[in-house]
Amino acid sequence: MIAPRTADSLAPSPFGEVFARLRGMRATALIYLILYPTPWFYEGVHARDIVGSLAGLAVFLAVYFAHPPLHPKLWQGVAIAAIGYAMSPFHAIWAVFIVYAGSVLAAARPRRHAIAVFIVLLISLVLFCWITHRPWPDIAFGSSFSIASFVTTGLTVDLARQHRQLLEAQEEVRALAASAERERIARDLHDLLGHSLTLIAVKADLAERFGPIDSERAARETREIGEAARLALREVRAAVAGMHGASLRREMDRARDALASAGVTLHVQGDVEAIDPSQDGVLAMTLREAVTNIIRHAEAGNCTVTLERNISGEVVLVVEDDGPTREPIAEGNGLGGMRHRLAAAGGVLKVDRGGSGVRLEARLAAYPGAAA
Repeated sequence: MIAPRTADSLAPSPFGEVFARLRGMRATALIYLILYPTPWFYEGVHARDIVGSLAGLAVFLAVYFAHPPLHPKLWQGVAIAAIGYAMSPFHAIWAVFIVYAGSVLAAARPRRHAIAVFIVLLISLVLFCWITHRPWPDIAFGSSFSIASFVTTGLTVDLARQHRQLLEAQEEVRALAASAERERIARDLHDLLGHSLTLIAVKADLAERFGPIDSERAARETREIGEAARLALREVRAAVAGMHGASLRREMDRARDALASAGVTLHVQGDVEAIDPSQDGVLAMTLREAVTNIIRHAEAGNCTVTLERNISGEVVLVVEDDGPTREPIAEGNGLGGMRHRLAAAGGVLKVDRGGSGVRLEARLAAYPGAAA
């Protein structure tokens, strides 16, 4: 899982755009402060008003930018409203700070607490104006614009949070997809190299064995070693590119040759051509790993591959050998990768002891349109 990010960590991330836009919007909103000193131009101004206003403005800015735009605190809204009340004697439009208080409270969480504090703020505005004998336009301006600010800011912040959550989900999907692709390549490389290297090892042993007594057979086995190595190289390159194109028919022919080289006779029951192309590749890789395990471990003389479709349309591939029974059956990377590959395709794998050896059964659910 991707670690959750805080708002402060969004700048260098894909979420930085959301954070930067909100920060820019919050800074742009300061333009409304030009309303504050407008009465000075037609009523006059005293030095006391200027000094007190500048001091209050400095405190306001410190409180306003104390926390990131997506994570303001309730106390910020209360403090900004208190700053507005404190600046009311300076003969300016102090109610503009009540509007800023509503904007900050709209982004605070939890939402129900923010709404409750905002309602108290509106009540306090009415009471303050009544107690201090402020004109009714102060109440009208402060309450109406603070309500509008609270609603619009709340909607904007909610949209920004949803946008950020969407970006987080997209980043997590990309990370999971990359992880799944790495696992797919690892499984394919394991199966491809395991099968090819096992075949090369068997043929190398045969070439060494027949060298002194049958030079023609040894030369043939040596040529086949080279062919197997070149084929493995091509398949590894294709697997890394995601286009291994495994074919059950082709894999059946390779299995026959590989088993024959190890002295194992292959018996096939069922029609390979009846398999849907969407299931062909998964079954081919399953057969490859099963045959590789038989060559490596079974010490068998016969291998039977049964391929059938049951009445529900489910495809069943059974690979069974007659080697000495091994107990218990250990599941390594090969069987684990086979199980994961089948599960990704909607199938299951079952491995147990058969009549005289190991029986591997792979099942794939019916594909849409499959005949019963």
